[in-house]
Amino acid sequence: MQKSPPGLFDYTLLIALALMWGAAFLWSKIAVAEVAPVTITLARQSIAAVLLVGFAIGARRWFVPTARDHLFMIICALAGTVVPFTLINWGVEVIDSGLASILMGSMPLTVLVMAHFLTPDEKMSLPKVGGVILGLIGLGILFWPQLQAGFGEDLIRQLAVLGAAFAYAVNALSTKQLVRHPPMALIAYISLWTLAILVPMVFLFDAPIPTSLSAHVVFALAGLGVISSAAGALVMVTIIRRQGATFFGQINLLIPIAGVMLAVIFLGERPGLNALAALAVIFCALLVARIKPSAKTPMPQESHP
Repeated sequence: MQKSPPGLFDYTLLIALALMWGAAFLWSKIAVAEVAPVTITLARQSIAAVLLVGFAIGARRWFVPTARDHLFMIICALAGTVVPFTLINWGVEVIDSGLASILMGSMPLTVLVMAHFLTPDEKMSLPKVGGVILGLIGLGILFWPQLQAGFGEDLIRQLAVLGAAFAYAVNALSTKQLVRHPPMALIAYISLWTLAILVPMVFLFDAPIPTSLSAHVVFALAGLGVISSAAGALVMVTIIRRQGATFFGQINLLIPIAGVMLAVIFLGERPGLNALAALAVIFCALLVARIKPSAKTPMPQESHP
């Protein structure tokens, strides 16, 4: 059945999801003041897993995973949650949450490069190459002040968040191997694998969660689990079901903007001129990469039937 053109409700869902996911940077910045990075990830995913498994049970569309399915679900748990969430939490201990959201804007460009080498049907085109080059320029603008100052703590934390963007790219390609399954059940399975990985990690790498937390940190952890993870997953599935993955892909244009805007409003962060310039260049890079190439000018490495 052909989908109807996107309407006001669809764009409202898209903006709402950008705010939900953009707010995760802000809440992580608040939570790291009192809770260790891996423990934040565990708390966030424990809340989300309870809710998502409950929704999946209500949907009654479970499937029996194969050994191959479990392998890719473990990869998704690591690359889509454990590694990026923890790196972002560790990064925002030092750097601004808005800056972290700008760095995460490079994730779709990383996917383009990896997909060219790892998939048979997503080869680079001229617009994609242009988008990647612009994205690298944007990252260069963002990193320039730290590169001039030397390899200090800020630069290390920024690179950690950039590593989170790379992990998300791995997750995006791995998820393609699982898209045939009912989405809610798939998300629930991945959430359970995430917990299975995180629980021993907390005992190995983090101090126990403090017995006494301030109200705003408790609120931040709840926001991460309920809104950014659980509600965000439900809205994501709704958008993709209504309008497909291409429409949903526009979320990558909105998350860095939402992250910076929320950080300015609620944390009083003031991004420097280089950060704003980098945000503008990365935004343009994402727009350029979405341009459909003309059939008359294919890239040499593309194969056509």
